[in-house]
Amino acid sequence: MGDITRTIDMRADGTQAGTVFGGRFHSDGGSQFMGNSFSTNGAPIYFDSSSDQRLPASIRELPDAILSSHFTGRVDELQQIDRAFSASSGDLPARCVIHGMPGVGKTQLALRYATLASERSKNMYTFWVSAASVEKLARDFSKLVDLCLPGRHALDQATKLTLARAWLEDPTAGKKWLLVLDNVTQETSRMILDEILPRRNSEGRLLFTARTASIAESCTISSKSLTIALQPPGLHDAVNMLAAGAGRGGKDAEDADDADDANLECLVRSVGHLPLAIDQAASYLKESGSSTKELLDLYQSEEIMEVLSWENNLSRHEEKSVVTTFMPALNRISQTAPDAVTLLRIFCFCDPENIPISILKQGCGALSQEGERVIPTASAPNARGAVTDLFRSPIRLSKAIQEIQRLSLAVFTLEGSERTVRVHDLVQVLLRSKLIAAAEQEEWLEMVICIVCKAFEGIGDRRSPRNWSRCSQFISHIEFMGAFAAQYGLHNATLLDANTWAAIYFRECGLYRKAASMHKQTWDRRKAILGEEDPDTLYSMGNLALTYWNQGRWKEAEELQVQAMETRKRVLGEENPDTLNSMINLASTYRNQGRWKEAEELEVQTMEIRKKVLDEEHPSTLTSIANLASTYWSQGRWKEAEKLEVQTMETRKRVLGEEDPCTLISIANLASTYWNQGRWKEAEELQVQAMEIRKRVLGEEHPDTLTSMNNLAITLESQSRNEEAISLEKGCLKLRKVVLGPKHPSTLTSMNNLAFSLKSQSRNEEAILLMSRCLELRKQVLGPKHPYTEKSLEVLHEWQDREDKP
Repeated sequence: MGDITRTIDMRADGTQAGTVFGGRFHSDGGSQFMGNSFSTNGAPIYFDSSSDQRLPASIRELPDAILSSHFTGRVDELQQIDRAFSASSGDLPARCVIHGMPGVGKTQLALRYATLASERSKNMYTFWVSAASVEKLARDFSKLVDLCLPGRHALDQATKLTLARAWLEDPTAGKKWLLVLDNVTQETSRMILDEILPRRNSEGRLLFTARTASIAESCTISSKSLTIALQPPGLHDAVNMLAAGAGRGGKDAEDADDADDANLECLVRSVGHLPLAIDQAASYLKESGSSTKELLDLYQSEEIMEVLSWENNLSRHEEKSVVTTFMPALNRISQTAPDAVTLLRIFCFCDPENIPISILKQGCGALSQEGERVIPTASAPNARGAVTDLFRSPIRLSKAIQEIQRLSLAVFTLEGSERTVRVHDLVQVLLRSKLIAAAEQEEWLEMVICIVCKAFEGIGDRRSPRNWSRCSQFISHIEFMGAFAAQYGLHNATLLDANTWAAIYFRECGLYRKAASMHKQTWDRRKAILGEEDPDTLYSMGNLALTYWNQGRWKEAEELQVQAMETRKRVLGEENPDTLNSMINLASTYRNQGRWKEAEELEVQTMEIRKKVLDEEHPSTLTSIANLASTYWSQGRWKEAEKLEVQTMETRKRVLGEEDPCTLISIANLASTYWNQGRWKEAEELQVQAMEIRKRVLGEEHPDTLTSMNNLAITLESQSRNEEAISLEKGCLKLRKVVLGPKHPSTLTSMNNLAFSLKSQSRNEEAILLMSRCLELRKQVLGPKHPYTEKSLEVLHEWQDREDKP
């Protein structure tokens, strides 16, 4: 009889129903993410070898456009990487980390090695992932699924991360792969170690780049791993690099000119051998037609020395190298190409690694509509007009891009129809200082905020998985602008709204820690700017509470929800929709703490108010009815729950349609009530119906589809179809540990369910061990008095007593 104690997380309508989605926007959505419920065929992953058969023998996904056409030298370093990978043993992928100061050529070296590796092997899968931020890391790594597992495009990002890692770890296909993780930071190194890093498959190679030795060390796990402290190239290689880029002979050329060769050496020394600076110097020599002597004279001019005094966070070596080499190009472009200067000023406040031109085009239309009330232009009266005029003219924009590219101030790439820009961050520092007066920088930042955020608003439903790919293009820019806004003490409402939506994007993707951090940041800023009782401040509080709820941090969620509810009652009144949303969210948290009566009181109250203020068939009223049914269900009041669920399901079918997500939730909830009454066949029929619709509408591996599959497995097990159930539950538990974390309440539900299935097959030792672990974790997460914790304790004692009896 132990099966009836298991907790089945089908109660999607019983979760946070009055969801606050941020800013001035909110929704009364009937459900929220209650832990991914993934199911597989018993393996750690749920793709089969047939998907690999459709792949080519090799895949080469590298950013070729940023590889310097005159890369030279670095022979020793390339050999060091080879040796590091050759020395690997055991089942772990080999690792190598390149670290060094900005501009020293880490990315170029890694890209050169990856290019050579892909050329040497006909059966090599080569991937490039930016690890400069959490968002970029998640976005690029999840793209491996699109490349290697066709047909998985509809999956959410968290699931793609799990699948990508599992694909790399799978040794059965005999794949050789190289994964480059470029520009690892302290923040992303934690995510790499926790969620990204493949733990097995000796056919794999991991190549990292990072700026500091401490980050490099965090990426290594054994003495077999090698870190390479990359230094600027020696004089010989540096001169050849400069000569090759400038179209000159160099030290090894047969027609080398001694005087020119001496000037090349002086130029290299003047920029400290820094490859970034050498590359720019070469481009200037080639494009301007200047002699090496003329450029050397420019580098030694008084103007260059004056620029060295501007404030920045660079080392003296980096500062002098970058300023010395880029000033001639900036002077030239300032005098001859005003449109290029305008475009570069916009780039100053975007994330320099990947700037889509389409975002700037889309957002620029907002400038003429928003006007000075959003963008104060006292210090830069012509700036807005210059920007809008530039983007209205495709010809002028194209010429500006050509001029910037000609002088190597940025790299432009074309992926399909999308043109993107990459600016080295050291160059961006110089652009901000030299091209924008200090008094005008805040105005230019606000203008860029308007451009990017207005384009972000144009995406549509930013919670829909269909739009996540487009959303991901904006996130790094929103975070980048937020850092500057904080630095300048700028309080911009548009940016705070965008920050909220960015956090919602992370939450919908299952990246809860990041979402909580961003929601907390927005809440703190709104409290400081607007006050604690402003509606937008309360929305931010609600969003943070919801994210805590997703993490299973119910006590923290409750504290915020009580505060929000009481404030809204006092300020807005008890019948205000926002007040009702707060009451529903708090009721949901009570329910998950086993405080059924308190939850029921709030839900009855909100249901009656909504019936009176709205009507009985309004979606918000139906949500309240469904939530009350869930509380009845939680207390074992099956008939009362069934009556409300049938009513909700039939009304939603008529009002919303059979394929609406809320309708499918109602179907699944009614099935769970049938399950608890032992009506297995009726439950199975509804679960199959919901699963098939979700497969058709969302895709076979969408989290909601997998939830249906998991619930169906439980029903099958209840009918003694145990092998099928165990196979699905093992996969569910394994994936939940990765996606949600080993202590998430939904992970513990999977652990509980699998323990029961093992016990039903008399695999008593495994079942007791698993239930014991589940009990300890539930004590930590839910508390010793939670009903689920108490039931786990009761069941464990019962199983142990039976084992002790002869």
